[in-house]
Amino acid sequence: MATTQSLRELGIQGLPHPAYSPDLAPCEFWLFPILKDKLAGRKFDRIQDLAKAVNSELRTISEEDYQGMFRKWQIRLKRCIESHGEYFEGL
Repeated sequence: MATTQSLRELGIQGLPHPAYSPDLAPCEFWLFPILKDKLAGRKFDRIQDLAKAVNSELRTISEEDYQGMFRKWQIRLKRCIESHGEYFEGL
């Protein structure tokens, strides 16, 4: 609520979206969970160390994994269209 109010005070208008909108961005449903798992439990004293670790982990993801993610993304987009933007579970 405080964030919304601050944005209004700054003249920044938000876009309405359903409360339970599906994650359609590949980073949200695929990449961030992978990075979270790989970096879990590690502490970084400097942002540069975190950036280096993230870049290193990103390089370990295979081309086949990226291709699979795009196939799943297409299915997810289709399901969203078929459900008229309403919430749906899973892939």
